[in-house]
Amino acid sequence: MRQLLKDKTGAPGRKPPGRYVFRMMMLLAAGWSAQLPAQQPAVVVEIKEPEGVQEAEQCVKCHLKVNPGLVAAFQASTMGKRGVQNQAVYEEVKRLRAPKEKTEQRKGLLVRNGQITCVSCHGDNHTTITETRGRVANAVCAGCHDSVDKEYEKGGGHSVEPPAEYWKRTLAAPEFLGLPLPLLQLSRDLVFSQQGATEPPYFDPDPEFEKTGLVHRNACDSCHTRHRFDVAEARRPESCQTCHGRAGNSVFDAYLQSKHGSIYRSEGSAWNWRLSLPKALTQGELVTPTCATCHMLRAERYGDVTHTHMINDKSIWGRGLQAALAQGEQASESGYKAFFQQIQQQSSGKRKAMILVCRNCHSEKFAADYLNACDQVKLSSDLLVLQARAVLDGLARDRLLPAATSALVGRYQIAGGEKALAPLLAIERVFLDMALRENVRTALAAFHQSPGDVLWDGFARLRKSLDQIRELEKQMRGTAVRGAQQ
Repeated sequence: MRQLLKDKTGAPGRKPPGRYVFRMMMLLAAGWSAQLPAQQPAVVVEIKEPEGVQEAEQCVKCHLKVNPGLVAAFQASTMGKRGVQNQAVYEEVKRLRAPKEKTEQRKGLLVRNGQITCVSCHGDNHTTITETRGRVANAVCAGCHDSVDKEYEKGGGHSVEPPAEYWKRTLAAPEFLGLPLPLLQLSRDLVFSQQGATEPPYFDPDPEFEKTGLVHRNACDSCHTRHRFDVAEARRPESCQTCHGRAGNSVFDAYLQSKHGSIYRSEGSAWNWRLSLPKALTQGELVTPTCATCHMLRAERYGDVTHTHMINDKSIWGRGLQAALAQGEQASESGYKAFFQQIQQQSSGKRKAMILVCRNCHSEKFAADYLNACDQVKLSSDLLVLQARAVLDGLARDRLLPAATSALVGRYQIAGGEKALAPLLAIERVFLDMALRENVRTALAAFHQSPGDVLWDGFARLRKSLDQIRELEKQMRGTAVRGAQQ
């Protein structure tokens, strides 16, 4: 380890500075990965795995020797205890899944006085388990948790767009395909785990997605981590930070800097996280909202508060790329304002649903006023993006750029026939960072109550990027004029 640190920093035992990591990522994003040292041969660990059908009793005996922590986690879980694991789940399975209707995809585990074993979820063929790296599809969980799975599927999983489009957009990103394969595979497990393994063999066999780490995809256990599946753990905000706490558009950090987040950090350790979310809220156990409060609760004006796995059903703006993807008249300021208002009107039901959740602690007027103010923050930052688009589109019309911004964003967001994208010009890189990161971060910070992020990491950066784009435009036009005069 000391030698590794010495190689990276020039001084043994010294921690590599953050700027080193940033510079390396920038090199990769610019397509300079060829300049990096060649990957070292991987260390091969050969383990003789069991083959064929195995008895359930053998699972624990063997894994106690090789994975004692894994076994201990499962045995301490609710599902690992003998008896009725969850009476509500049992009744649902009994009602919806008769034994004759069990299938390989959705096994109804009618376990009442018995015990769930490893075989119940993983199956008993160890050859198959090894080939699929032990992954368990969402459909297996659905055998018992049918209503939860249907909600999750109806809500589009944990994404605001179909998984297939999500994967294609990711593959098109220069930063992604420029990463060394091992890092790329690990990042798929961490950053995009929400897409989930929904069907055997637990990853998409489409050749287009080969070598993208799909064998590492997760599903329900992205939040309910294996093998404890602890609901108390999944309810805490820290459960969300793996995907939503990364640099760039960190919703988790914005939440922690909000007044809601400061109350959580001050008092959250004393809350009873084992209470269901509706009970915790109505009984005063949650004195401030968490991620799950806003995104996984439904409330009636004069009725009950209920729980849902349709995580995106109250989100209006999705990925927040409306300004970057606007076409035709919608890309003008007047046209975009009308388009923006149309989205607001069409999403009034979602806004009312969010306000009713806020109403548990605030007046409806207060909540509505704040959320409407957040819309105005998004509109204002979107208009800055449109100004930047006008600059680049003007350069494209004058043939000083190879493509208009709509094509630029399109090739960055959606994978086309080409795998190798042409290097981006400086002005294009600034625009993409502005439109796809800084602008999105501004709106997210507003909706998650982080005024500092709205100003300094939001509007301040957006205006700086716009000024930089205008300066680069002057340089490009000046160079073109001088070239024409020669």
